[in-house]
Amino acid sequence: MEHRIAEYNDNLELYLKQIGGIFDIQSIINEPQDKPQIINYYLKNKIPYRLGYSWEGFIHSSISHDGKHKKEDFKEQARIVERYVRDNNAKKVLELGYGLGANCAFLANRNPLVMFEGVDISNKPLKRFTKMPNAHFKFDDYHDLGTVEDNAYDIVFTIEALCHSTNKLQVLRVVKKKLKKDGLFIVIDGYRRDYAATLSPSEEVMVRLIEKGFSVDAFECVKDVERYMRKEYSTVVTKDISQCVLPCMAKGQWALHYFSHPALARVVNRFLPLDVVKNTIVALLLPISIRRDIACYYIHVLKKDS
Repeated sequence: MEHRIAEYNDNLELYLKQIGGIFDIQSIINEPQDKPQIINYYLKNKIPYRLGYSWEGFIHSSISHDGKHKKEDFKEQARIVERYVRDNNAKKVLELGYGLGANCAFLANRNPLVMFEGVDISNKPLKRFTKMPNAHFKFDDYHDLGTVEDNAYDIVFTIEALCHSTNKLQVLRVVKKKLKKDGLFIVIDGYRRDYAATLSPSEEVMVRLIEKGFSVDAFECVKDVERYMRKEYSTVVTKDISQCVLPCMAKGQWALHYFSHPALARVVNRFLPLDVVKNTIVALLLPISIRRDIACYYIHVLKKDS
C-alpha cells in the first residue's frame, strides 16, 4: 500500500536544500540516540521548549479539536487523562516521562483527593510543582520502574515519551506489573504510518531528520506498536487525532525565517547547542510529515486484563 501524496506544494525539496546549506544532514542522521543523549537533549531544551511550546511547562503538541490553536489546547492531553481518572474513580495515578511536571501538576490541582506521581530520566519538575501535596516526582527509567510499587496504580499515562523507547514491549510489560487489576494505561504519542517503507528518498531523509530532531532513534509504525499492546492488554480506545495537532505544528512556520537567512542561521548555530537548533528542522518538516500522511498522532487506552 502506497502512502497518499499531498495535493499541495509543500516545498519539501527546497526545505531539504535549505537545511543542507546550514546543517550537516548526514551527521545528524547518523547521531546515536541512546539514553545519555536523550537526557542531554531534554536538559538543553528546558528553556527553549517552554518558549516554543508553553511557558506553563507543557512540552508536547497541543490538541485543537476546532482546527485553531489556542494556549489552552496544551492542556488537552491532561484533560483526556482526567476524564478517565474521574470516570474510574482513580486514587493513584502515575505519569511516565513527566518532563517539567505540568501534566501531573494540572491534574493534581484539579483532583486534590487523587495522588499523582511522575517518573523521568532527565528533567526536574518546575519548582512550584514540587510543593503540591498530591504530586510527587522522582527519577526512574520506564523500562524498569524499580522505584515504583507493583499493583498500585489505577491509571498510568505517558504523553510523547514512549517514542523514545527502543523496547516498547518491555515498557508495556513493566507498566502492567504496576497497574491494579483492570487498571488503564493511556498512551498519547506520535508514530509512522504502516506504509512508511514506500517513502521517496527525500521523504526518508525528512523522517530521519524529524526523528533525530526529537532525539528519537526511530518512530515505529503505529500498527507495530499496537501489536505490542495487544500482547499485554485489552484495547479500550484507539483514536487517530493527527489532524488535531496540525494547528500547533503550523506555529512552526517561524522556522522559515531561520532558513531564509542562512548566514545569520550559521552564526546562531555557533552559539547554541545542536540539540537546541535542531528544533528548527522539526518545526519546518513535521507539518509536512503529517499532511503527507507519513506521520500520525494517536490516543491509545489500554486495560490490564483481569
